[in-house]
Amino acid sequence: MDLLYDRNKPKLKEKSHGKLAVQQRMRLAMAFLNPLRAVVTESWLSHGKGSKKKAFGQALKKLMQDALEGDYPNQHILPERVGISTGILPGLQVADVVHSEQTLEIYFSSPENPLARTNDEVVVVAYNPEIGVAARSTDVCRRSAGYIKVELPPQLWTMPFHVYAFMHSANKKQYCKSIYIGQLGL
Repeated sequence: MDLLYDRNKPKLKEKSHGKLAVQQRMRLAMAFLNPLRAVVTESWLSHGKGSKKKAFGQALKKLMQDALEGDYPNQHILPERVGISTGILPGLQVADVVHSEQTLEIYFSSPENPLARTNDEVVVVAYNPEIGVAARSTDVCRRSAGYIKVELPPQLWTMPFHVYAFMHSANKKQYCKSIYIGQLGL
C-alpha cells in the first residue's frame, strides 16, 4: 500500500519568499496595532460599516499600505505614518509639547472651519510598541481649550514612547485623522 499523507512527516517544500514577506508584514502590523485596538476600532468604525472587526481590518490594511517599509526580512514600521484614527473633522495643529517624567502637556490650535465645533474633544495616545503599553487620555479636553495635560502611566515614565493626537465630536460619531506628535522620553 502506498502512503498518501502523514501529518507527522515534515513538508519538503519550503515556503516561497513572497509568502514569507507577506506573513512578516501581517505580523508586524498586528503587533503594532493590537495594543491600540480599542482606540482604532472606535475611530475607524465608520470605515468598518459598524463592525469593529472590519474597522480594525481597514486600519490594518492602511498601516500595511502606508507605514511598512523595507524588504523581507528587514521590514519595519514607520510610526509617523500610522493612522490610529481617520475621518473628516479638521485636525489640530500642535504648537508646543512639554514632557516631564510623569506628565505630558500639549499646546495646540485649531484652524477655523465650518466642520470644527468648539466642543470637539481632543484625545492623546502615548504608546510604546516594544513593551506593548498604550495609554489614552481620560480627561475631557475641548477643541477650544488649546491645551491638554495628561498623566502618563508608570510604565512609560522611564521609557521612550510615541505620541499621537486626534479629535472627535462630542457624540463620538465623527473623527479627524490622527497626527503623529513624535517620539518622546529618549
